[in-house]
Amino acid sequence: MTTPPGRQPLLDALTHLGAHAGKRASHARGYCAVGHFVPHDDAVHFADLAILRDGPLPATVRFSVGGSDPAISEKTRNLRGMAVRLHGVHEAYDMVLVSEPIFYAATPVSFLSYLEAHAADPDTGMPDPQRIAAHELRHPDTLRLPALLASHAAPASYACTSYHSTHAFLFTGADGAARPARIMAAPEAGVRYLSEAEERQLPPAFLEHEMDERLLQGPIRFQLYAQLPAPGDPLDDPSMPWRGGTRVPLGVLLITALADTSCDFMTFMPTRLPAGIAASDDPMLLARANAYASASLARRR
Repeated sequence: MTTPPGRQPLLDALTHLGAHAGKRASHARGYCAVGHFVPHDDAVHFADLAILRDGPLPATVRFSVGGSDPAISEKTRNLRGMAVRLHGVHEAYDMVLVSEPIFYAATPVSFLSYLEAHAADPDTGMPDPQRIAAHELRHPDTLRLPALLASHAAPASYACTSYHSTHAFLFTGADGAARPARIMAAPEAGVRYLSEAEERQLPPAFLEHEMDERLLQGPIRFQLYAQLPAPGDPLDDPSMPWRGGTRVPLGVLLITALADTSCDFMTFMPTRLPAGIAASDDPMLLARANAYASASLARRR
């Protein structure tokens, strides 16, 4: 049996993709925001959490573009991220969400292979096509997300895309039963991608100004849901989309203002969970949490 890679190999592989000193190894370009979360009145029946009874709760949010380059074009067809920390009275809850319903890879082994295959060759400065082809033959699970990203333009706004946990979590309800679900944030403004004209004409950096202009009209709102799986939907493979369409409303996240850069030094942990929510046995979730726990923060410092 192959031993899954630990947190250091995963972070090393991300660094070799071009991480910049003092910046995050992934989602380096981003903006901080603040707001609050208002729980849905009936959410405690699905998830009996103090954090759902104590709301409204202040929230720290970081919106970001995937990749290690802090100057990456905001028109690139790449993941967008929304990392959220809800500040409860006695505990915090981090939601690490991305703009597609699936993750890059099913397992730490295939994710590490993906990162290593796409690292630049020292002689050419470009990834080796033969190495990428060999990787894709070994790990076809890593083909799904790139195909999805290539199928549409980049979001026109951080406020106009949905965000997903991609990983399953176990929510304990008032009846004591634990139910698996993925988190989804649906934008009240609707989903909109850049037009061909906008892709050509917009400057590489436009998202912060767009957010500023949008916030002049009032808070940006996202409906948070727990997405339930259909029979057969995997609980341990984030590279597979779920067919389950049932959503349980958890509450509303309101973004009220952009903020300073303090959130850039925060580590949003997908396993920083309040009592009543537990991590599933998804190996990719646990590997990401281990990598974020100490090595990522230490390197940024």
